[in-house]
Parts: sequence; structure tokens; C-alpha cells
Amino acid sequence: MKNKFDYKGILIFSGVVFFLAVLVTIFAWAKVPSDAQIPFHWNIKGEVDNYARKSLGLLIGPGMIIFLTLLLASIPRFEPRLENLQQSQKAYKAVWGGVLVMLFALHLISISAALGYEESMPMLMAFLMGFLFMAIGNYLGKIRSNFMFGIRTPWTLSSEIAWNKTHRLGGWLFFAIGIVTFLSGFFRSGELTFGLLFGGLFLSLPILFGYSYWAWKQDKRE
Repeated sequence: MKNKFDYKGILIFSGVVFFLAVLVTIFAWAKVPSDAQIPFHWNIKGEVDNYARKSLGLLIGPGMIIFLTLLLASIPRFEPRLENLQQSQKAYKAVWGGVLVMLFALHLISISAALGYEESMPMLMAFLMGFLFMAIGNYLGKIRSNFMFGIRTPWTLSSEIAWNKTHRLGGWLFFAIGIVTFLSGFFRSGELTFGLLFGGLFLSLPILFGYSYWAWKQDKRE
């Protein structure tokens, strides 16, 4: 089959991210006191609202990285429209890599907090989420029709034209959400960042749902 899904590059990248996360964990294990509590969840104000003991908290980051790598590597095996996903692999790998980078950054933030370093969590989360949504938006319009990855409505899955039009619009909307979310970080307000992020999604998703139906109807009329 043409355009086989090439895992080599992204698996090497994933391995490097995992290896770095393990190195950071080994370093932190020697530095973090045995009775320390590791932050692993923050509320919308950027305040830690959940902790884990050292033995668990330091392993969450590497564990999530390896779990998502295995999950994302296995998804193409179950895709009925595999050829389309193979043609979209650049976008798939970009999102894959972006998610791993965000997880690694969160792992660093958790360890830094456990070691007593002060960070502005609202600002860091705004930058990370903004980066991720800009990456998704940049590649969304390049995704071919498939069942596993993208904006899947009854109409995008039954019409290539509806799929392409909806994903082009979705790319613009998600990129705009990413820019606004990123810029909100300079205000250091978690409420503002998450309000803009979820507000943008709340407005965008119904628009994309309705637009996919309209594009499908237009396709059927032609």
C-alpha cells in the first residue's frame, strides 16, 4: 500500500522525550525529600489542588508519556480509512509530538514546584495550551477523512467536501483560540485563560457542527 504510516521519526522523538523525562525524574528523586508532596493538578486559578506522594508523583509524567505514545502508535491499526490517515500522518505526528512536549513541560513544572521554585502556573498553562491549539489549528486543514482523528460529524464522515471545508474552518478557529489563549498568559490570570479557552471552544464547536451540515447539504445539491 502507498504512503505507509512511518513511525520511525515520531517514535524516536517520543523516545527522546521519555528518556529526558526519566533523567529529570532520576535527578529529582535524589533532590526531593522523601516526605515531599508532588503537585499534579491545578485549578483554574493556577493553585495546586491535588498532590501525590513522591514515589507516585515523580512517575506520573514518564508514565503518561509512554502511555500516550503506545496509544497514539496503536490508533492507526484500527482505522478503517487507513490510507487517508496515512496521507494525514504529518498532522497526526505534529499533534502527537505537541502533546508529548506539553506533558514533559508539566512534569518539569511539577518537579520545580516540589523543589520549592515559584512559577506563575496560569501563565505557563496559557503558553502551553496556546501552543498546543496553534499546532492543532495549523495542521487541522491538512487532515484527510478518517474515523479516529479530526472533526467527526455524520456529515464530515459521509462527504469529502464537507470534511475538507469543515477542517479548513476548524483550523482557523483553533489557531485563533490558541493565539488568544497564549496572549492571555501575560495577564497571569487562570480564570481569564480558561474562560477564553473554553469560551472559544464553546462557540466554535456548534459553529463547526452546523457548518459541516451546511457543507454536506451544499455537496449533495451539486
